[in-house]
Amino acid sequence: MAAARYEIVVRGRLGSALIRWFDDLEVRSSGPDATYLYGWFADQPALQGLLSQLGDLGVELTSVQRLPDPAD
Repeated sequence: MAAARYEIVVRGRLGSALIRWFDDLEVRSSGPDATYLYGWFADQPALQGLLSQLGDLGVELTSVQRLPDPAD
């Protein structure tokens, strides 16, 4: 599988300490209800690693969506 860009949505607003854990991702808050994380992942194990890290930090996952390639 080639690298792909994903949108990962988590419940609530992440504090600055948690945001620092994800310095290689673009982080956008959507009010108090959700935080959006955007990033490129080399492969599925890389994506699964991030999702596992979110779970270890007690962050509640709302959705994961692969975004279209820029060439599409």
